[in-house]
Amino acid sequence: MTDEKVLKLPTPRHKGPMSLEAAIKTRKTTRELSSKSLSLFQVSQLLWALQGVTQIEEPSDGKSLHYRTAPSSGRAFPLEVYTLLSSGLYHFKPFEHELYLLSGEDLRKPLSEAAYADFNQEAIQTSPLTIVLTVDNKAALKMTPLLEDVIRYVHLEAGHATQNLALQAASLGLGLTIITSFKIGKVYPALKLPLKHRPIYLLPIGYPPED
Repeated sequence: MTDEKVLKLPTPRHKGPMSLEAAIKTRKTTRELSSKSLSLFQVSQLLWALQGVTQIEEPSDGKSLHYRTAPSSGRAFPLEVYTLLSSGLYHFKPFEHELYLLSGEDLRKPLSEAAYADFNQEAIQTSPLTIVLTVDNKAALKMTPLLEDVIRYVHLEAGHATQNLALQAASLGLGLTIITSFKIGKVYPALKLPLKHRPIYLLPIGYPPED
């Protein structure tokens, strides 16, 4: 990976101007989003809230442990995060807190065709940032030998992480659309995702339109 393909993100802050209670009260799904660009700090903060590393421990046995902003069954951490900006498609690396460029094309329109509802298609096309939350199927299978439990744990974890993202967006004064109804068969070719990375959420984020 060359330096030109690595986008270093600003260090996320751990205190903000809005209380957790206010963020919970403010949080809501916003279907209409402005095309106004987000700052790199905002992108950094959103990705940290979704899947950022919060702590690393080095026990005496030499096996390091790490924690993220959302819990994971069996410490499997199977979630993989992709971000779409006008500058291209990126893969988020939580430990490095960096974005790795996968494509220099603006893929928001091809991705939007995966959504069923017209207003969700428009949200993806218009918003300056769309996050695609996926699960690494191979990593998920390390959670438990029972497939039924694997599926349940994965969706619970994705829900925990996405709620963190929604609250962080609210605290930044941003709107977020949570899209779960989409044609998964159109997401793969639009983004050229590895087959083992199964999309769960499409999450356009941006400023609410001005009154």
